[in-house]
Amino acid sequence: LVARCVGINWCMKTPTLTRALSRVFILKLVQAGPMTVLSLADRLCESGFNENIRSLRPTLRSLMIARAITAQLIEGTGRVYCITDEGRRELDVYLAQLEVLVPGGRPARLRTTR
Repeated sequence: LVARCVGINWCMKTPTLTRALSRVFILKLVQAGPMTVLSLADRLCESGFNENIRSLRPTLRSLMIARAITAQLIEGTGRVYCITDEGRRELDVYLAQLEVLVPGGRPARLRTTR
């Protein structure tokens, strides 16, 4: 079993590509502003992810355990998720890794060489 340790006493399985992308998208969305699970599911579907409220819960729980997001219960709205400083750091790491894969934010086939 391959594990990635986060924090002092907490380990989780290495995320699949879909799970990692879901984490990046969720962190990016809540970075823009607080969101409910329904609004997160809607925005992810708009971005091409086949996610629903039920399928997002494990990822949201994982992000909360990693202290990347917080959840606050707001009367009449439900649980609202917000990014934390730890979440911003995690997002920065993910984005830096993507930058290494795709320098300048464009796929290799679209970059011009001189």
